[in-house]
Amino acid sequence: MKNISKLILVAIIGILLSSCCNTTEPQQTATSDSTHVDSYFTNFFARDCCGVTGADGYYSVPLPDGRVVWIFGDSFLGTVNPDGSREKRSPVFIRNAMAVQDGDSLRSIYNVIDGWESSLVIPPDAVKGTEFSEDSLWYWPGDGFVENGKLKVFMTAFYQADTGNWGFRWTGANLATFSLPEIKLEKIDHLDYPGEVEIHWGHAICDDADDYTYIYGAGDKYPYVARAPKGNVTEPWEFYTGSSWVNDSRLAKPMANFKGSEQFSVIKLNNKYVLLTQSGDFLESSLYSATSDLPYTGWSNKKELYKLEPLVKVKDLFAYNPVAHPYFTKNNELLISYCVNSLNLDDLFQDASKYRPVFIRVPIDLILENK
Repeated sequence: MKNISKLILVAIIGILLSSCCNTTEPQQTATSDSTHVDSYFTNFFARDCCGVTGADGYYSVPLPDGRVVWIFGDSFLGTVNPDGSREKRSPVFIRNAMAVQDGDSLRSIYNVIDGWESSLVIPPDAVKGTEFSEDSLWYWPGDGFVENGKLKVFMTAFYQADTGNWGFRWTGANLATFSLPEIKLEKIDHLDYPGEVEIHWGHAICDDADDYTYIYGAGDKYPYVARAPKGNVTEPWEFYTGSSWVNDSRLAKPMANFKGSEQFSVIKLNNKYVLLTQSGDFLESSLYSATSDLPYTGWSNKKELYKLEPLVKVKDLFAYNPVAHPYFTKNNELLISYCVNSLNLDDLFQDASKYRPVFIRVPIDLILENK
């Protein structure tokens, strides 16, 4: 049960630190002047078998061939029963997985090592092939992008330093490289960029600028930004100090004066950069946006867009870590997902829907218009 109890901590960590091109055209919710649930994508990931049946994270990366890869954190596998319950399996969950969307199909990707279902990306020093490999040293994924024909995905490493539910510690940022089109892991690069505070680099990526790839991270609840030469993300980074770019990561300062979630998004919409993040207390939080002409400073026009909450309001359920999916913009509405979890561990086994994402549509005009 030690492994089970850590599942809820994935979501709690996110709160405490913060808190289109389908080959088959999906049926979308009608255009609205306000934010609303996207039933197609919400139902698309409510799967009862044949791969990941519940997860958090939910980053998406469009691939050059028109497919989309979805990146998950802690993921349940197996089959959901007709009554909506899921059995406790071994391992109970894996730390990361992916799924490839091709039109209306979705194929989960993870490892099976010596008969054990295992995370897709496992730290080289982790014990492999047993349930222990999901419990001692692991990766929780960040954002991803395609560079020079390769899929790059940031991986944040954690290890079990002490006993108890809060005994895990961050141990560094890493970058996993996958070959395309087969999505086969090629290598893992460790990124050694210490800071005055612990910054989990790679939880958001903006690759829309001409000369640089911008890499974002959360540190002490504030957003930070670094940049790498376009097409060479493993080259030495520069770090924003609030007024200039420097080579020393320890001089990095927050790029905005407001706090947000561990996972967030920075995207470009209609020649404006948009920061989307979560703010609020533990059980009541909201999706916020801010805009700028630059991807690293000048954030203004901060506004609340939507109350983040489960589709069905039930005791102990909460919502966290909103992430944007601009590739699926339609009818001038941005697609955003957020995760749902429960403070009651048994809820996750009694009702699979309590650990599945909600997708919403936010009118782009609502984000960009000045208050």
